[in-house]
Amino acid sequence: MRTAYAVAALALCAISPTTFACTLPPLVAVPAKDKVGDQGDNIRAAATAYRDGMQTYTDCIKAELEAAGGMDKAPKLTKALLIARNNAAVSEVETVRKLLDANVGLLAVPASTFNQGPPQPPPAKK
Repeated sequence: MRTAYAVAALALCAISPTTFACTLPPLVAVPAKDKVGDQGDNIRAAATAYRDGMQTYTDCIKAELEAAGGMDKAPKLTKALLIARNNAAVSEVETVRKLLDANVGLLAVPASTFNQGPPQPPPAKK
C-alpha cells in the first residue's frame, strides 16, 4: 500500500509544476453602486492591483505553456488545461472591469477644458 502512495506522490510531483506553479491573485471586491461612497479611488487602486496580478498570472501560464513545448509540441492535456486557465482569467478580468465601470467608474476625470465638448480643430497656420 505504501508503494502505491509513493508512486502516486511521485506522479503528482511530476505534473505539479505545470498545474500549480502560477498563483491566481485574489479577486477584488467591487461593491454595489449605492455602497461605493467615497471609496471609489481605493476600489480603483485595488482593481488595478488585481489586473496587474492577473497579467502576471497569464504571463506565467504562457511561460508554462512554452516550457511544456509551446502550442505545437506541448502534450494535448497540458495545452488544453493551460489555455482554459488563461481564457478563464481573461474572462474574469473582463467581468471585473465591466462591473467596476458600472458600479464605480473606470477613471475619475475632473472637469476641465480638455474633456468638455467635441475636440477643437488645431489653430490655423499663419
